[in-house]
Amino acid sequence: MTPTLDIDLREDVVPYSAFRSSLSAWMAKTRETHRPILVTQNGKSASVLMDVADFEAMRERDEILQDLARAQEDIRAGRVYSNEEVFAELKDKYKA
Repeated sequence: MTPTLDIDLREDVVPYSAFRSSLSAWMAKTRETHRPILVTQNGKSASVLMDVADFEAMRERDEILQDLARAQEDIRAGRVYSNEEVFAELKDKYKA
């Protein structure tokens, strides 16, 4: 399942005291629903708990987005090569 950062405000927000008393249940819920849990403290958001596989997938997506942003910057700055230039360089590099 694709991880999501959608939080159900009725089910996925929990005060720290309730979170602490049933941590394993909240951990199981993140694995089952693939939704993060927002933990509050003194009535304010304090932390987020999410499944580790979903976290890793989110990090991978972030890396891809960063790569795309760098590629767009290269294009804007004119750091690009035509297909012909690339193939010519590869032919020179790998001559038999």
